[in-house]
Amino acid sequence: MTRPDSLDRRLRRLTERAAFVALWGWILLSSLFFPAWLGYPLVGLALAGVVFLVGWQAARAASHPVYTVGTRREVDVEAITDPRCRCDECGRRARDGERRRYTTRRILFGTTIAVPEWGVNEYCPACVGDERLEESVDPHERTRALERERA
Repeated sequence: MTRPDSLDRRLRRLTERAAFVALWGWILLSSLFFPAWLGYPLVGLALAGVVFLVGWQAARAASHPVYTVGTRREVDVEAITDPRCRCDECGRRARDGERRRYTTRRILFGTTIAVPEWGVNEYCPACVGDERLEESVDPHERTRALERERA
């Protein structure tokens, strides 16, 4: 299910694209004119050509807004329909459970530059239900329960 388009979302997309063009335009012009000021116009042209190609590839690969810099963790969840899948937690059949694909991405100006961690976990309906129950419990209560079990 996709979210309906709104004026807010359209304006945000427009400003993200304008910021992307402004950032790469500034980099392109700087790479062209700075070497020319130093007396190396051919170096400036070559460097501007390289920057243009990199900017073009970055525009095609952009997965986040241009102002995004840093590490982002993402988890995609989908239902399991394959009856052969096994739960990673308990080993039972995972049909009608959840498959979670997780990635950790390093992002520079909206473009993913590295994916140091990724993977897939599959859970049966019982383990998915247990996990959701655990999330709803107060974390301090969970810690006290673990301490009582150890004693």
